[in-house]
Amino acid sequence: MKTIIEKKVVPLARMMFIEKEGLTREQLVIEATGPYSLEEKDDCFVVRNDDCCKSIMVTVKASI
Repeated sequence: MKTIIEKKVVPLARMMFIEKEGLTREQLVIEATGPYSLEEKDDCFVVRNDDCCKSIMVTVKASI
């Protein structure tokens, strides 16, 4: 498993962008300290903090 982003803080109501780099949504493994949503755009994935009260910490890995 390859780590793409390690322990990145995503503030309240903010987003984090992940370049696709040939990855599919199914290959992503996301660990977060709170609720989040994952969206797929043409050139990137978007992880959005869905927590109503606090920042979350996110680690993104790829199962290659």
